[in-house]
Amino acid sequence: MRATLFIAGRQLWHRKLLNGIAVLGVMLGVLTLIAITGIMRGFQTKFLDTILQISPHVVVFDKTLGDTTPIVDQLLGGPSATAIVRQTSTDRQQRIARPTETVRAMRALEGVAAVAPLVVGSAVASAGSKETPVELRGIDPEVQDVVTPLRSMVVDGQLGGLTGAVDGAMIGHQLADLLGVKVGDNLSCASALGDRVVLRVVAIFETGVAALDKGRIYVATRRAQTILGRGDAIDRIELRLVDPDHAPAVTAQLEALFHYDAESWQETNASMLGVFDQQNMITGLIIGAVLLVGGFGILSIQIMIVLEKRRDIALLKSVGYGSRDVLAIFLTEGAVIAVLGAALGAAAGHFVLAGMRLLKSASGMGYSKPSTFAIYERPIVYVLAFGFAVGVGLLASLVPAWRASRVEPVDVLRGT
Repeated sequence: MRATLFIAGRQLWHRKLLNGIAVLGVMLGVLTLIAITGIMRGFQTKFLDTILQISPHVVVFDKTLGDTTPIVDQLLGGPSATAIVRQTSTDRQQRIARPTETVRAMRALEGVAAVAPLVVGSAVASAGSKETPVELRGIDPEVQDVVTPLRSMVVDGQLGGLTGAVDGAMIGHQLADLLGVKVGDNLSCASALGDRVVLRVVAIFETGVAALDKGRIYVATRRAQTILGRGDAIDRIELRLVDPDHAPAVTAQLEALFHYDAESWQETNASMLGVFDQQNMITGLIIGAVLLVGGFGILSIQIMIVLEKRRDIALLKSVGYGSRDVLAIFLTEGAVIAVLGAALGAAAGHFVLAGMRLLKSASGMGYSKPSTFAIYERPIVYVLAFGFAVGVGLLASLVPAWRASRVEPVDVLRGT
């Protein structure tokens, strides 16, 4: 065994330049794997963490899940002979029936950590000559804060101001800049069906998500009902779960029990999660291709060495070395190249990720301000990268090693 390792080491040292190129190929493959995985998974993790922090895990809407048979067919007791061209919707306000009892029942379900009823609608906010459409949310601040931690998002003022002031409002920081208001200032808010109401800014929040910071206002439930013309209706219930991954199962349970349309955070963000799946697939293909290129580098160099060393291989076999010994020599060479390249690539990848943590990323992808790169760095990534690189190296060495082990001394010495 020691002789095998010695011969393999001499072979590697004798061909320093070629073997160094093979090591560089493996190193670049591992570096690419670690760097791209860290950056892509870091962004995905940051996005999901932000969504799970600022959004509920499940939302129950006021849409009932029932018979969708046209009204004419329901009145006639069966399919009618008349084709329905247009069915006028009812003027009855949609709402969640008995919201207090419904919320209490939802809180009792297994896996539900918190439940908050609210009113949501579209309105127009204005201050002076400036006005902009907004999403108006009527909440109980203390209850809502448990479902979506609003208190931690406040950058000016206090969330408690919504409870203490009937006309209080909490607005996003970009909306405050757009309207030119600050804590203590007044703004006007109105909808198509309700009343125009003057609100006093008691708090300004920042989520980091541009759509929310620029277009959302929180007020007390009763005030939102007045602005939106909803009477005493509650049209939405939001839930926070103990385990967010169980949201689809809880959603199905809520629909079966309460017969209202419910949506999990996975459904709400299905388009972005689908993009992440495509990104991961493309990233895997790119990384696999880079590592395979490194493997082909080992393969080509090892084949060239075998062709050049046919006479030396024949001499080894003629003095007692067997085919297994020759196979072990060339597999050892491939393993050393792969291990050395993987180790250097892992070290380089770590330093690249450390450098990326210090860089500022531009605002975009829904975020309202620049921030440092979110990096995903876990030991399992290094282990997988190292194992994959070594595996590719051994497979690439297998063909030339097997070919070397099949060399017949008699044929080589005869010159055939």
